[in-house]
Amino acid sequence: MRRPQRSLRRIRRFYQCPEIHQTSSAPSARKPTVDTSVLGIFQWRADTTNQQNISSEISSDYTLCDLEWYPSWLAHQLSSAPAGFLQVRHDEKPFEDQSNSTDPNFLKVFAAVNKYVRQGESCGIDEIVEKLGEHGFLLSHEDHPNTIIHQRYLVFAILAWQSMLFLPSFDSYPLNENAVNPNNQFAVYQDINQPNSGLVFDVFGMPMDLADREMAILLKGLGNLLPARPPDLARLASETSKEASSWSPIVPTEVNAHTLSAILRVRIHWVDTLSLHLDYDQATRTLSLFRFPSFCVATLKSRGALYSFASSERQSPDPRANYDEITDILKETLLSYRLLFGQSRASRNDFRRLHRNTPELSRSGDRLLYNICARTRFEHVAVPTDRPMYFAEREFPILGGRIKFLAKELKTVKPKSWKELLRDRRDTMQYWT
Repeated sequence: MRRPQRSLRRIRRFYQCPEIHQTSSAPSARKPTVDTSVLGIFQWRADTTNQQNISSEISSDYTLCDLEWYPSWLAHQLSSAPAGFLQVRHDEKPFEDQSNSTDPNFLKVFAAVNKYVRQGESCGIDEIVEKLGEHGFLLSHEDHPNTIIHQRYLVFAILAWQSMLFLPSFDSYPLNENAVNPNNQFAVYQDINQPNSGLVFDVFGMPMDLADREMAILLKGLGNLLPARPPDLARLASETSKEASSWSPIVPTEVNAHTLSAILRVRIHWVDTLSLHLDYDQATRTLSLFRFPSFCVATLKSRGALYSFASSERQSPDPRANYDEITDILKETLLSYRLLFGQSRASRNDFRRLHRNTPELSRSGDRLLYNICARTRFEHVAVPTDRPMYFAEREFPILGGRIKFLAKELKTVKPKSWKELLRDRRDTMQYWT
């Protein structure tokens, strides 16, 4: 009877499932609640530009019920904001409600920001602030100059919560009221338990005077949060191309969560930020995985706030994802759950036991995470069909570098004991001999 307990402890160490993080040195006194109206940001809008056929295709398999976790997740993020941060109009009496409901003015601004970033091409935070002022959602900073710092940071935080690319930090808030103060920065939250591979985030703060730039430029300053397709890789890679001779196959029975645990002793750290998905820190042997795959499906359908960070640069020596490449990133993220979990029986069993015995993961509320990781057969219009063999250049043209790095790590490691040898099924000839 002890062996299953030891196995469960090993699985828990492997699949690190921290509580929903994002803490602040100055949290709000009350813990707000958020109603389901915020899910409107994931609805398709007829006035959204660049809508593609995938929106209508996904609609048959997607409902807002799949995002029932998002209001409580957002409420947790709001609860860590400093007192007064969510008060969007400082000329009015502070909102007070015994039910701890969120200020309705904030919810209006939250929805308006989403509407503005989905109406046109790339814009900057200052442009959004200006539109909010023109429509009466915020005070005009021309009449109230000291409010511009707060308004910029409010929009920055809302974009972070809607795109889930990063989380805002409030450690240095409130900021100096002088708009040109060089110490005023847009700060990104850095989890103390999150290993930093250095491959995603270069810095965790950007000067606030970049608020007039396109959001893609602001994001690029933080690091490689939305990587672009390698310039030497054709848009539609084919096995029959000349370059395909150098491709290395990725077999799900060999490269999966179970073999990473058994052979490499890799730990999985479930994160709330999409940009860290598949980020592997070699020093600590920690693999970060995004724990809300339904967000990817919803964003594919709605063409939501994440697309406002699309880069419009052409022929850049250091490119970032454009509009179409963001779509690729979302699809590759969804397929990666099948590669790591769904197509390996041992990995599926590990995930089922973990989900059953770890409240932090089961309470996340994303039903798609369980279905995509624990089911043998899984079909969804947004998720490419399972294959017995993958090529990173074809199925993972953008995130493939992260997957190939894991595959390379596995290939270089040999079993060091009889126990590890019994677990290692990568080489069947070696296993049976």
